[in-house]
Amino acid sequence: MLNLGDIVTPRKSTYWRIYGRKIYRNKICSCKPEKFCGKVWYSKKEKMDLKQVSVKQTGKSQKKYCIKINNFEINLNKKLPKFQKYDTINEDKKLKLFSDFYLPITLGISTYYELEEGNKIYSREEAKEILTEKLKNELSEEIENKDNIKDIQINTNENNVFIEVEVIYEVLESIGTEEKI
Repeated sequence: MLNLGDIVTPRKSTYWRIYGRKIYRNKICSCKPEKFCGKVWYSKKEKMDLKQVSVKQTGKSQKKYCIKINNFEINLNKKLPKFQKYDTINEDKKLKLFSDFYLPITLGISTYYELEEGNKIYSREEAKEILTEKLKNELSEEIENKDNIKDIQINTNENNVFIEVEVIYEVLESIGTEEKI
């Protein structure tokens, strides 16, 4: 395994210094003589549950009001909403007497938004396809020259609960420069 700063001698008269990324495996390629080329592996791995729960708002909302005087709170109506699952947003508005003078009285507004849960069950093929496309897009952003991609490997680990996909790109890159030692 080659590491950052290692010196490699492909020929007896020239020395090359590795820079940039860590190199896991290395083979000398048929590049120009002033460049040292090697195979670099880019990989990404991600895991996805086959059964996913998504929560979204239905659009229904309720507002409840209260008056707060220092630490004492007076509810103007019943505090709990009629929804089974909801999201709460609290907002306080202070009473202003002058431009910089506020009374210790605030009007509290609680807005409740109804939430709906949805279950989505993916098949193994769907989940594998979704993850593969996502990982390929992420990896293609990292690779500078897409013409030098030599091989694409897709490894999967399947389970009853989740699927794990690993995408590996093998790219031919210039990984060093000539230095005098």
